[in-house]
Amino acid sequence: MRILLTALNAKYIHVNLALRYLRACCRDLPHTFILDEFTINDHPEHIAAAIYRHRPDLVAFSCYIWNIEPTLAVAAILKKVRPELTILCGGPEVSFATAALLAQNPQVDLVITGEGEVPFRALLEQLAGQQRPPAGSRQEPLPACKTRPAAGSPAPGPVPDPAAIPGLAWRRGGEVVVNPPAPPPRDLDAIPFPYQEDLDAAGNDLSQRTVYYETSRGCPFACSFCLSSTTEGLRYFSLERVRDDLERLLAAGAREIKFVDRTFNAHKKRALAIWEFLLSRRPRARFYFEIAGDRLDDEMLAFLDRVPPGLFQFEIGVQTIDAVVNALCNRRQDWTRLAASTRRLRQAGSIRLHLDLIAGLPGETYAGVGKSFDAVAALKPHEIQLGFLKLLKGTSLRARAGEFGYRFLDRPPYEVLASSTITYEEMLRLHSVETLLRHYGNSHLADHAFAYLAATAFGGSYFDLYEALAAWWEARGLLRRGHSQRDLFNHLACFAIHLARGIATRVTAPPLPGYHDSILEISSYGDTTAAGAEQSTTVRLRAGCARNLTPAQLDRFYQLLKFDCLCRDRSRNFPGWMPPSPLTEEERSNYMARITAPWSMEKYMPGLAKESPANLRRHGFIELFPCHPERPEEDNPTMIFFYYGPPGSETRVYYLPLIESEPQFF
Repeated sequence: MRILLTALNAKYIHVNLALRYLRACCRDLPHTFILDEFTINDHPEHIAAAIYRHRPDLVAFSCYIWNIEPTLAVAAILKKVRPELTILCGGPEVSFATAALLAQNPQVDLVITGEGEVPFRALLEQLAGQQRPPAGSRQEPLPACKTRPAAGSPAPGPVPDPAAIPGLAWRRGGEVVVNPPAPPPRDLDAIPFPYQEDLDAAGNDLSQRTVYYETSRGCPFACSFCLSSTTEGLRYFSLERVRDDLERLLAAGAREIKFVDRTFNAHKKRALAIWEFLLSRRPRARFYFEIAGDRLDDEMLAFLDRVPPGLFQFEIGVQTIDAVVNALCNRRQDWTRLAASTRRLRQAGSIRLHLDLIAGLPGETYAGVGKSFDAVAALKPHEIQLGFLKLLKGTSLRARAGEFGYRFLDRPPYEVLASSTITYEEMLRLHSVETLLRHYGNSHLADHAFAYLAATAFGGSYFDLYEALAAWWEARGLLRRGHSQRDLFNHLACFAIHLARGIATRVTAPPLPGYHDSILEISSYGDTTAAGAEQSTTVRLRAGCARNLTPAQLDRFYQLLKFDCLCRDRSRNFPGWMPPSPLTEEERSNYMARITAPWSMEKYMPGLAKESPANLRRHGFIELFPCHPERPEEDNPTMIFFYYGPPGSETRVYYLPLIESEPQFF
C-alpha cells in the first residue's frame, strides 16, 4: 500500500516529529511511505491536489489545535474525489472527544488516540497481512500489538480487525467504536531514530529547518490546563541514545534544534549531561529548551555561566506569580527562586530568555495579570509571551469550566473569552496589550525610549504603559492596520506628545520645545478619524495610571527615541519628530576624520579597525546626544558612532569620550 504521512505545520521551516516517528517504526513493513508536509497558510484545495497526485491508499494526518480545521477541510475534498481513500487522523486534537469528531466528520475513517507508534504499526501490520515485525528487524524491540481473528462477522471497512488495535477509533455500521487506549511505549530506546530517512534523502537540508527532538516523554507536573496532565510519570530515552541522535543531527548540518521535552530540567543530572555534551561539541547551532526556572540550582547556574552567547535559548513558563491562582491550576512554582535564577541568567547575558504568561487562569483578575506582567518585565527577559488560556479537550480545567464561570470558543483553539473574575472587555484589552508587546517589546524596537517613558510617566509599570498605548491606538483605529517600522516610531512619538499635552489626566501641558511643532503635524493623522478630532484624542485610562511628561522629560524621551531609531533605521531619511542634530556638517566631518584615524580606531572602535576610512564614512553615522542612553537621568553629552553593516546585520554602536562642551578626543 501507498501510505502518505502529512501535516499542516505552523511554518514551512518546521518539521513534524510525530510523522517521522511513525515512519521509522514501520519502515520494515511492505508498504511505500511518502512524507509530504504543508503549512496552515497553504490553501486546502492546493494541499488536497498535492496529496491526490501522490495516489495514496491511506493518508495519515497529524492533528493539533492550530491545524485541525484546515486538515478536516482537506480530508473532505479528498473524500469527494477519492471515496475509496482511507483517511486516518491522529494527534492531541483528536485524542479526546474522539467519538464526536468521527460522528461529525464522515470524511474521517479512522482515528488513533494517544501515542501513535504502537497502534499505527498494528494497523499497518493488519493492512500488510502480518502478525508482528519480522524476526531480526530493527523494529523488533518495539512492543507491537498482535492482531487476532475477528469475533463474529468481520467489521466492514479497510481494516480486517479494527477491534484488535488498542487506541483505534473506527465505525461499525452507523456506530462509532473507540477502542481502549494503547499502553504507551515504556522503552523509548526501542523507537527508531526518527530522522534517518531525512538524512538519507538527497537534497534534504536540515540546516534550513527547525528540527524537533525529545529526550523524554511526560511531565513531572500536572497543571490542570495542560495536556501533559493527562499522562502519568516521566519516561526517558537513555543518555547514550540521546548523544548518538544529537551527534547524527549535528553531523547532518542541523542548525536549529528545539527540544520538545515538557520540562527539560526535570532530571538535573540528565539535563547537565546533555548540556555538557552539546557544549563540548561547540556546534554552529542553536538549541531551544523549555525549563522550570525554579529548578535551576547553583550547580546548574554555574554551568550555564560557561555557555557561549547564542548557543541556548530557554523558555520558562511563569504563567502567573499569584500563588492562589497557581493552586487552583494544580501548579507548584517557587516564584522567588524562579525570579532569582532568571536574574542570574540575564546578568550573565549569554542565554536568550523567553518567559510565558497566561491570561484567563482560574481566579485571576485583570489587575492580577498586570501584576504578573510587571513582575516578569522587571526581570528584563529577551521576550515575553502573553498568551491566553485555552480550555483543551481532555484537561481537568475544561471539565471544571462551569466552576470558574468560563465562556470560551467552542471550536479550536478553545480560547477563553471571559470568566467569573475577568470580563470580555478586559480580555480584549489584554489582546491589545499583547499586540503592542509584539510590536515594541519583543522586537526591541525602542527599548531605551520605552524604558524612560515607563519610568517617568507610568511609575515604572510597563503594563500601565502598554495599556495606555493600546487605548491610544484603539482610539485611532491603529490596531486594525499593518505598520512599518517607521510607522511604529511615529506612533510612539505621537503618543508621547499627546501624553504631554494632558490627554491622560486632561491637564494642558506647558509650552513645548520648538522642534516639536513638526510632531503636531504628524499627530494629526490620528485626529481625523470618523469620530471627529475632539473625540479621537480622548483616551480613557485608569485613574492614576499615567502622569504628564514635563517639557524636559519629553525632550529627553525624544532624544532616546532618536537613539533607538538610529540603531534601526539606516536610511538617514529622518522623520519629522526627530530632534535636530546639534552638529553642523563641518563639525560632523571633522569628528569623522578624527575617529577614523588609526590610533583612534584602535583605542575606541577596535571592532572596526580593519575598515577603511571611506567605508566608515559610507556606512557610519555620528551624532551628539545630551545624555548617555543607558543613563538618561544624567546630563552627560555623549558622542555616539553608529556603524551599519551588511543588510540584515545589527547596527554596531560605539560610545566616544568628550571633554567639556566641545567634543574633543583624547
